[in-house]
Amino acid sequence: MRIKKNTLYATGTILLIVIGTIFLTLNFSKVTSQVINNNQEVQVIKLSVKNGQYILGPSQIKKDIPARIEADVSQMPGCSKSIVIPTFGVSKTFSSKDNKVEFIPDKAGTFNIACSMNMYKGKFTVLESDGTKSNYIENTPSGRNTCGAGGGCGCGG
Repeated sequence: MRIKKNTLYATGTILLIVIGTIFLTLNFSKVTSQVINNNQEVQVIKLSVKNGQYILGPSQIKKDIPARIEADVSQMPGCSKSIVIPTFGVSKTFSSKDNKVEFIPDKAGTFNIACSMNMYKGKFTVLESDGTKSNYIENTPSGRNTCGAGGGCGCGG
């Protein structure tokens, strides 16, 4: 049985579209965050990028109180819009229509935030529930910063 080229191309194109749609859907919806009730106190953290680094304000939050990161995507080029905070299971790609992610900081210490390509980085501190600072400092991931904020990597930096 012989398959025509057009049939093969059409089947391949459809298959690529289906696989791409599944990949993008899983990637964009892969946010591990706890649902925060409207009547709970929420710590709001503003996120932007300056000189190739994440700027978080405030950079200190309290343990066990729900936190919401609100990204200023107008100040976030390229891959900096896609953040990961592995310790708290956060993975989010921000857009102008979806610029928030919520999580509950259940560990105290100083933690890393990075873009999904590990080019943009930052740190924030989770204080103990009583406001004291923990001595724990998360190790910085060993991946190199290959961007240099010059945009040569394709991140738009």
